[in-house]
Amino acid sequence: MTPEENVAAWDDVIADAKQGAAPTANAMASYIADRARTDTLRRSSHSPGEWHRARPGEPPAYSTGNLSRSMMYKPASRGLRATAMVGNTADYSRILEFGCVVTPVSGKKFMHWTDSGGSWYHKMLVVPPHPFLEPTTDESIRDGSLRDVAIDEFRKYDP
Repeated sequence: MTPEENVAAWDDVIADAKQGAAPTANAMASYIADRARTDTLRRSSHSPGEWHRARPGEPPAYSTGNLSRSMMYKPASRGLRATAMVGNTADYSRILEFGCVVTPVSGKKFMHWTDSGGSWYHKMLVVPPHPFLEPTTDESIRDGSLRDVAIDEFRKYDP
């Protein structure tokens, strides 16, 4: 093989890798979104409107299904490196993933709501994190399933 042929061969390898990077990133992102939807967010459940307390650090319980239905991923663009994004479009998803402090708005002194546990009034709520994306990703890495998804998808582009 001449040096020119060697360079041409490597150019072909890079061209194939460029074609495979985005589909592989997309397959991985789709896998994480689907696993969060069908596994992590269904580990516990309760009826809509029912009072429920999940332990801090545990994923939120399944109730109406809105959080599960709101799982999404943003596809990667083509290139040698590709990044696809996984997320959730529900308004409260960031609150559950990272926790927060909730206070009344519009000059009110208390927040009020009613559920099966009774009528609740609070001046402030400290909402602990109930992550669902981070544990899904961590578990997928630990058990090797995310790697397997990536390998299976990239094989189509492997010279």
